[in-house]
Amino acid sequence: MLSLQRGKHSLRLGGEFRYYRWDARGNVNAYGEIDFPTFDQFLLGRSDFSSIGVGLSNRNFRASDYNFFVNDDWKLSRKLTLNLGLRYELDLPPHDTQGRIGGFDPTLYRPRMQVDASGSPLGPPSGGIVMAGNVVPQYDLANVPKVSNSVLKSVDPNNFGPRVGLAWSPLNSGRLAIRAGYGVFYSRPSFVYLGLDFFAPPFYATFISSEQTFAHSFPTALAEDQFPVLQPGIALTGSVMDRNNRTPYFQQFNTSVQYQLASDTVFQIAYVGSRGVRLFRQLAVDQARIASTRHPITNAVTGEIITTNTPDNAPLRAPFQGTDTSFFSLNQTSAASTYHSLEVMLEHRASRHLELQASYTLSKSIDDASDAGGGAFSDGSLDRSSAADTGNVWGNQFSAFANRGLSDFDRTHSLALNWVWDIPKSSWAMSSRTGRLTLTNWQLSGIVLAMSGLPVDIFDPEAGDLYGLLGARPNWAPGASRRTATSHVPKGYSFNPFAFALPVVGPNQPIPSVQDPTALAPEGGNDIGNVGRNVLRGPFQSDVDISIAKRFPVSESKNLEVRADFFNALNHPSRSNPISDITTAASFGSSGRILSPGDFGRSLSFDSSPRIIQLSLNFSF
Repeated sequence: MLSLQRGKHSLRLGGEFRYYRWDARGNVNAYGEIDFPTFDQFLLGRSDFSSIGVGLSNRNFRASDYNFFVNDDWKLSRKLTLNLGLRYELDLPPHDTQGRIGGFDPTLYRPRMQVDASGSPLGPPSGGIVMAGNVVPQYDLANVPKVSNSVLKSVDPNNFGPRVGLAWSPLNSGRLAIRAGYGVFYSRPSFVYLGLDFFAPPFYATFISSEQTFAHSFPTALAEDQFPVLQPGIALTGSVMDRNNRTPYFQQFNTSVQYQLASDTVFQIAYVGSRGVRLFRQLAVDQARIASTRHPITNAVTGEIITTNTPDNAPLRAPFQGTDTSFFSLNQTSAASTYHSLEVMLEHRASRHLELQASYTLSKSIDDASDAGGGAFSDGSLDRSSAADTGNVWGNQFSAFANRGLSDFDRTHSLALNWVWDIPKSSWAMSSRTGRLTLTNWQLSGIVLAMSGLPVDIFDPEAGDLYGLLGARPNWAPGASRRTATSHVPKGYSFNPFAFALPVVGPNQPIPSVQDPTALAPEGGNDIGNVGRNVLRGPFQSDVDISIAKRFPVSESKNLEVRADFFNALNHPSRSNPISDITTAASFGSSGRILSPGDFGRSLSFDSSPRIIQLSLNFSF
């Protein structure tokens, strides 16, 4: 595939060729990428970067669940009912029938005491990588420790989930009902975390080269039949499962008051909350430490004593030598979430020609890392990917609060209204055949949705390179805060882009995030910024859909219906989130201040469709 690429700060012409190889069963067992800096170099077949991933593609995962429960209802009085229950879940972790699962145990870590031609430590580590205990002889590596079949240290056997609920109707009329409940619910993880582990050694490896010809783009790549293998010179990469993982669970609790206003109308107000524990997230545990004259770092392989910090020496300051600090993470069950909401609902059941339901929710969801799907990307577009078991963490991986913030999918206010109205027949419409034909059997229905915008996470893909990270959040500009970002907003922008600044560190300047004046960056670099996660919110969104239908009775059981549906009937544009990648700003000062914001902070797309009118003719019998 040949494409034109646009760089972050300048326009360049280039190309990309993607390479795939399938096995006899149709599985992709190798994929690669070849990049060319210019179109001329593409025609000459001279690549400036090439990478290919190779490994075993087949897995046969198995898992067994054993669930038991007991519950009972006690009618303590005519007005009070109590429900008690207990559920036990033994969700055994999945395993591969041939033991093709690897992992990384930091407690077993030992560096490989070898360096390359430039003097940098070689990967992967000689200790820390483990294999499943049921690995078949064909895939057994003698020098790699064998652990449990699932690689995990525990099957987590103590998953007891108590449940309690009550319903109380204090009035003799029975119009008032008070309900409450609490329960613990375990969440069996899917095989996603094993799928992420698929791309990690020893069963898979990525080979990177530069300045290669098109005819020989992957000179260091091994053949598929050589796997599993721990090849010296290939750093440990991928999202590897943490052996300490347990089963995620949620505590859910609610209480509600429901009152019957009329025989067909009910009003309810409720509090609903939950707390998630042991949720998945990916942590870059090999984040480089910051060195200083007060706290020097000695590299375990080279013996070098490091007192300064540069993006280039970040791998030497990492706690685990032989891994890729940018592309290695442990997939852990160490995240948590909380959710609290006030819910109000009015329901009018079908009677008197009208059916109506209206609900309003005031809520707040907070977590450490949200799963994919439900939020928005840094270009403002909706994340429509399927929700996964795990989420990424940006910024300081070792800070307990750096990534705690609004969930990516949080919406403070949410209003939903839907109705179906069979327009009553008037006496004068029934007085003639023409009136009965044209003015009766009409139906009007609709749906109204209105909600707060999604959170906006300000992101800097170049931040954190002094820590060996692939990106973090920027800084607040001097004197700026969240209030500044939401006030004095320039025309055409969703927030004030001048409230943010790049977290650059000048040459020979101390690194602000460490608060150690002797922690210097002699060549400069990018720090981890002090902006929190999801500190802003995108534009308010709404939608109105209306339907008009006319029914023509043909016989007692046959009807002809003409219908017109108006989607986004008011043709109201619901803007997408603004662009939150700070590097899209047009220009910066030497201190990282924004001089010209460019598209940073602009909302350039829409989540809503234009008005759509659909006409239909239906015959029912």
